[in-house]
Amino acid sequence: MNETISTILKRRSVRAYRPDPVEKADIDLMLQAARHAPSAMNQQPWHFTVIRNPELLRKLEEHCKSAFLESTNEALREIAKQEGFSVFYHAPLMVIISGDPGALAAQYDCTLAMENMLLAATSLGLGSCWTNAIMMYHATEKGKAKFRELGITFPEGYQPYAAAAVGYPATPWPDAPPKKPDCVTFMD
Repeated sequence: MNETISTILKRRSVRAYRPDPVEKADIDLMLQAARHAPSAMNQQPWHFTVIRNPELLRKLEEHCKSAFLESTNEALREIAKQEGFSVFYHAPLMVIISGDPGALAAQYDCTLAMENMLLAATSLGLGSCWTNAIMMYHATEKGKAKFRELGITFPEGYQPYAAAAVGYPATPWPDAPPKKPDCVTFMD
């Protein structure tokens, strides 16, 4: 099996991180991989916000947890009520990809960029986990105001479409969950 396929098959959602900061060189490689994602008509409508400040991450996490607690989804509310629950799993790095909603396919383009970043993280021995709480919280007026208050801003008119926690795994690499077997149709 080639290295690319091996990395894709190895990638997992890691939900426990060591506090060690992610090396700047590794962050730069992940961002380079992200910027090489395909985008509709090569518009590259993305912007990358990299949060490494531990105190800012703690405050953002505290507020994003409220998105879970106030959710209409009972499972999210129950998870957030658990003792010790951490929305960002104590990761030392958060990357938010925002995009220009006026672009042809901003949400898809930003998602493709994030997947490149997640694969790059895996190839560098880093764990990562998609973090939907960022988008859930920012979608509310309360959330937008809190982002501004915390100084987390995006380019004018941009909105967050993808976010991930990144860091060095604190536990052994997770096993692959079962994959759906009957999700392909060949039309020869």
